[in-house]
Amino acid sequence: MNKKEELIQEINEAFKGVKLDNGIGLWEAQGHDDRVSDVECKKLRAKDEKEDWNNIPLIHLYQCSSSLTFFDAKGMRFHTPMFLLYAIGVFQKEQEELQKKGLLNGCSDPDIENRLQTITEYAQDSLEYQQLYTEPFSLFSGKQLKCIIKFLEFRLSELEMYYKSNDAKEIGLLPTAVKYNKDYMQLQEALNCWIHNFKIE
Repeated sequence: MNKKEELIQEINEAFKGVKLDNGIGLWEAQGHDDRVSDVECKKLRAKDEKEDWNNIPLIHLYQCSSSLTFFDAKGMRFHTPMFLLYAIGVFQKEQEELQKKGLLNGCSDPDIENRLQTITEYAQDSLEYQQLYTEPFSLFSGKQLKCIIKFLEFRLSELEMYYKSNDAKEIGLLPTAVKYNKDYMQLQEALNCWIHNFKIE
């Protein structure tokens, strides 16, 4: 089993059986982003999957990509595994089919990596502002938080592998140059912030 397969397994196991309960759903969060009325948000919530995050259609992640910013703690815990699995390419074939059909035109990428990296923007702020960031992740178990850490580590390892590849060698990149890659440095900073702020061992 390679690193990607191990991460997929750990995500599935850590978030198995998690339900939305009364948390903010995917479409409901989109309503908050669009600043619609409470009545409209309730209508949108009727479209939300609440029992099994595996049943969330991939296209809904695209249509509601900004919802990541508007989840409460229960909503974040319920939807995070789908966003993580998408980010590591689990749904690549389905994604390609949606693209061929033109169903993703005008949709934004459901980028949980960026959401996880924004922790660095709060790291130097007051405790109050730090809590604004950490609150949506406050219900995560130790295993679920470790999935976040392992996801960031996996992203780092992907960049490291590229810098060791023949493609990188052909354009004159040394393996050690990865440490100066902007994306790599941002990921490393985010990883350190997550470990520090959530006391993850």
